[in-house]
Amino acid sequence: MPWHEKHSFRDCPWCGLTNTRLNVRAQNVAFQTRDGDFRHWAMLGCPSCGGATLIEHSSPGVTETLAFEVVPKAQDGAATIDHLPEDVERYYSDAIRVLGVGVPDAAAVQLRRTLEAAAAHFSIKEKVLMRSIEKLISDGHVTQIFGPVLHHIRAIGNVGAHASDERVDHAAAQRALRFTTQLLRNLFEVPGELKALNTKPNESLPPAPGSGPA
Repeated sequence: MPWHEKHSFRDCPWCGLTNTRLNVRAQNVAFQTRDGDFRHWAMLGCPSCGGATLIEHSSPGVTETLAFEVVPKAQDGAATIDHLPEDVERYYSDAIRVLGVGVPDAAAVQLRRTLEAAAAHFSIKEKVLMRSIEKLISDGHVTQIFGPVLHHIRAIGNVGAHASDERVDHAAAQRALRFTTQLLRNLFEVPGELKALNTKPNESLPPAPGSGPA
């Protein structure tokens, strides 16, 4: 005591698997602070993605069982992207959801659809996704250096969509999800935030470096 198994039932902060029981690998592990106090930790692992979670809990010398700190934090906030069009958000959320329940192939397909839907909001609806990616770049919506990232998402989605011996593993789908998140922030969130800022009459952008006083 006081570690209690009730604290092992939680969402995985790595893959988003919800309401699961994380596997306890250690508990009541004490680390001393420079002031001579002790902090106690448990280490748990996700049965789906294998990600490790640390939970700081109350001392074994007390009767009340509490969990104080969780590392890493749940990724809900990190996965939230403002100003997403409804259809793009739906595909993106579906990708996170199916990855969380351990189906990386399906997640890869949903990320590919996310990319297609995002391009469509810039009036880019080529029959072949590769052409849409090239037009996103040529029209200046994303930079040339981001091209390999877009093609990686497309390629992973192709693997997930076709029946073959090649499968998308969790690590590959997670990487594609990170790439997609960054893409959506660049395409929708940052422009949306700037637009919202410019519509506020009492707020303005700070002067550019070296431009002198306003």
